[in-house]
Amino acid sequence: MEITDNTVLGAWKKALRYILDNGTDFKDRDERNCREVLNLTIIVDSPEADYEKPIDIMQQFEWMYPSKEELESIMLSKEQLASYEYSYGPRIFNFRGVDQINSFIIPLLKKDPTSRRAIITLFDPATDSNLLSKNVPSLLYIYFKIKENKLTLTCNIRSNDLFIGWPGNIYQIVLLQKHVAELLGISIGSFTTISGSAHIFHEHFEMIESILKK
Repeated sequence: MEITDNTVLGAWKKALRYILDNGTDFKDRDERNCREVLNLTIIVDSPEADYEKPIDIMQQFEWMYPSKEELESIMLSKEQLASYEYSYGPRIFNFRGVDQINSFIIPLLKKDPTSRRAIITLFDPATDSNLLSKNVPSLLYIYFKIKENKLTLTCNIRSNDLFIGWPGNIYQIVLLQKHVAELLGISIGSFTTISGSAHIFHEHFEMIESILKK
């Protein structure tokens, strides 16, 4: 299934509605009732306009949702945060000593703006392909492509809680997209997420419906 919208908020609401109406129910390994859609593609044409709105909505609920500053540090800092088993920043900017953005993506796209090779990976088989690993990165790879002099971005997400996780994921992804675009001296275009498991939990249905009614 492919969902397209001009805005992040619109795409998020469409995705939540689709999973509610079309998902398959099961119990996960933690015995939580879950509703899932496989291989859900979400395309947002103009993410910069409102990429913070889903975060603002999630922070209104009575739980401790990460701050925008914390989400930014997870994505853009090469230092591993002590409070997390892993964070994306070190895998992007210091993956076994390699800065995938500044050592590869930026010089590649400056040399060849039409390149189809601008991919970074966040999955490390040496540590993540382990049967005992319980916390494997959800964000697996990111593909940067310049189209009509704008930086588009496509990312593959292994497992995605569309209610709680997607707002934070998208905020981080757009931050990275803007960061790379600024280094290239261009603006950002669309982004696409492909979620292998796009799911929501039954205990959140009431809150999801409240968002969809607004």
